[in-house]
Amino acid sequence: MNVYEQILAGLRTKFSGVDDATLQRIASKKAEGVTDEGKVNSIIEGIFFQDVVMNYGDFRADGAQKTAVLNYEKKHNIKDGKPIEGNEPKDPPTEPKPNPKEEVPAWAQSLIDSNKTLSEKLAAMDAKEKADMRAKQVDEVAKSFGIPEFAYKGKQIADDADLNQYFTDLKQVMQDSGFQFAKTPEEGSGGQKNEFSSIAEQINKGTKEIVEQQGK
Repeated sequence: MNVYEQILAGLRTKFSGVDDATLQRIASKKAEGVTDEGKVNSIIEGIFFQDVVMNYGDFRADGAQKTAVLNYEKKHNIKDGKPIEGNEPKDPPTEPKPNPKEEVPAWAQSLIDSNKTLSEKLAAMDAKEKADMRAKQVDEVAKSFGIPEFAYKGKQIADDADLNQYFTDLKQVMQDSGFQFAKTPEEGSGGQKNEFSSIAEQINKGTKEIVEQQGK
């Protein structure tokens, strides 16, 4: 092996795992002008990890600088600081902007709109059904308290309101205001029942007296 190859082999052993291209650059630089193979070991011993890092950093910086120069020359259509004749600088192509109306196909948009309309109709039907059920429940409870419709129709009654408590309070307010509630059928027929009972008692009493007189 020549001096370069010996230095490279020594660096690979000393700095195992380091990028081989970096070690090659270091070995190439250190081997310049060296012909005595006896100096190889001392050369390897004089190379430290910091040297490897610096070499790698210099290489990256040099590469980045070259890339920046090439990009600048390409953008401004120049070479070595001079304009390139015959080629006018071109503006970079603009990317086409998507048309918002074309993002969704027409058939897909139609299906979306149809589903939305159907969902709105179902929601409206469900809301109406719930409202009808609630109204029926309110009417039934109000009737059980003997409260006429005009006293509660058109008033906002919360969906989670306790109807029994609501109409209990309403009835009390109406009574305090002097409202006279109509008697229930059972209450209205009470007087008639008492009258019939009185007549029946008188008939029974008269019959009993006649029987007693005949017995004498």
